[in-house]
Amino acid sequence: MGVNLYGQVTDSNPQPGFAFPLGTKVTLQLVPIDSENYNCRIIKFEPYHETIDLDNDDFLLPDSIENDIIELVFGYAFHGKDKKITGNKLKVLLELKSGLTSKIEYNADIQVPDKEFESTTVIPLYHMTKTRENWPYQIDRIGLHSFRKSR
Repeated sequence: MGVNLYGQVTDSNPQPGFAFPLGTKVTLQLVPIDSENYNCRIIKFEPYHETIDLDNDDFLLPDSIENDIIELVFGYAFHGKDKKITGNKLKVLLELKSGLTSKIEYNADIQVPDKEFESTTVIPLYHMTKTRENWPYQIDRIGLHSFRKSR
């Protein structure tokens, strides 16, 4: 099965999915295709190069999000009492928050250095709940696609 992932274009046309480089903050709008499936379009795309402290990240995503919007940050993060940032404490983090009242499922593909995209598992998005996905190894890009209401 192949998936077409499109590069980021601010205020883009709805597409099945988009790929983002590490170090980005994105606002996606989900556009219904039918009663269960969505395309998405990029409303806002900006670099985000701060290292995220997982003990203090409440400011990262807005408290309130419109019904058809998903906010996300894809970057480096650390967790722990020792606030010195060292290579073995850094993780690659995808943090998301959905304004949709339905539980949303989606697919994600990751690209590690010098490799092709490969599928990875993700958990569904719940209304106004911060969701974290993290990996203990380098990821250069992530593709998000196949957004749909959970059954």
